[in-house]
Amino acid sequence: MRLVKNAMIINGDNFIKKDVLFDKNRILKIEDSIKVLEEYRVYDAKGCYLLPGLVDLNVKLANSVLSKTNLDKLSKSAKKGAVTTVVILSDFTPRLDSSTLLDFLKSTFDESIIDLKVTAPLTNEENDKLNNIATLINNGAAAIWANSDINSNLLKRGMQYAQMKNRPLFCFCYDPNLDDLGLVNEGDISSKLGLSGISKFSESSDVAKVAELSFEMDCTVVFQTVSTKRSLDIINNIKKYSKNIYSEVSIHHLIKNDTSCDGFNTYAKILPPLRDESERKKLLQELISGNIDILTSFHSPKSVLYKDVAFWDAHFGIGAIEEFFKLAYTFLVKKENFSLASLMNVCSLNPSKILNLKHKGKIEVGYDSDMFIFDPNHKTVVKNPTSIYNNETLYGDIKEVFISKKS
Repeated sequence: MRLVKNAMIINGDNFIKKDVLFDKNRILKIEDSIKVLEEYRVYDAKGCYLLPGLVDLNVKLANSVLSKTNLDKLSKSAKKGAVTTVVILSDFTPRLDSSTLLDFLKSTFDESIIDLKVTAPLTNEENDKLNNIATLINNGAAAIWANSDINSNLLKRGMQYAQMKNRPLFCFCYDPNLDDLGLVNEGDISSKLGLSGISKFSESSDVAKVAELSFEMDCTVVFQTVSTKRSLDIINNIKKYSKNIYSEVSIHHLIKNDTSCDGFNTYAKILPPLRDESERKKLLQELISGNIDILTSFHSPKSVLYKDVAFWDAHFGIGAIEEFFKLAYTFLVKKENFSLASLMNVCSLNPSKILNLKHKGKIEVGYDSDMFIFDPNHKTVVKNPTSIYNNETLYGDIKEVFISKKS
């Protein structure tokens, strides 16, 4: 048994001080004061918050390579960042196209220190045929994953499977045919660097297509890493008529803009790209206004081998799952007065609902004991020359992370 004393926990839009008693699976009691017994392991959270573990729906393996080593590294990094549930996008090699490989993943997941899940890729590597989606879902895939630029009929059939199997479809909306092998956001920075740009229209046009399809199919769709306000406007218009549509934005697109790429900084090269400052501010305002459903670390770590090269050759991706919550707390809660309770909704509660995890995302009796103690009275300076957050001061410290035993 474990007992957290004097913790501030969410109560609606506010926080109240409570003691929380839990075992390896569930939260057992939440009271003003719980008597300490000899068999309890006690944690004093005075001055700290006790928050539900983060649920990240958009995570990739290092260099997009599936291996036990990469899975173990991901699990350790996620736990340090208080991310207790992770959905791995199946863009990795070898391709997840059979239940045999999924069996390997399931056995590895069972040994993981956090709750790992994986998506089923909708199509084969050539994007011209459907995978055996039913088999992958029946064997444990948590969602279907697709890129929007595939054949529209295949995308429609994927939505039919999502509806039939009661699984969400995660869709990354981008039409590369509208860009000439774009590398950064199309704008002043791309012109200054002489690099081909990635237009905002290449995203919003496919968002419109997928939004219309999802409305007709009436299935749960998550629009991943939305980077423009126009895309959000389209999504939120469809949401007036469909309760199953969700928008997801990465922490990077709310904090940084395309000037991070200045000087040919390959460590800021991601897809969708960091947009201009005006677009960043619009996205931030949409979050504060409650028009964004999910926040993600957009964790996609790439080794120096794939980053310390010419900008053209550098791979897209940033690894930041360990800093995810501290980045969100620093730049959204402290700097922009976005409420901590609202932050937990987009980082924990809403993603849990999408995955139908009925006992995650809250600090309540009967819920899983996925939680962490967060000390807001602490600050560190990032010292990592390969990070776009190098020399940034981050507030908060994750003191303890508790993870429920998998059933």
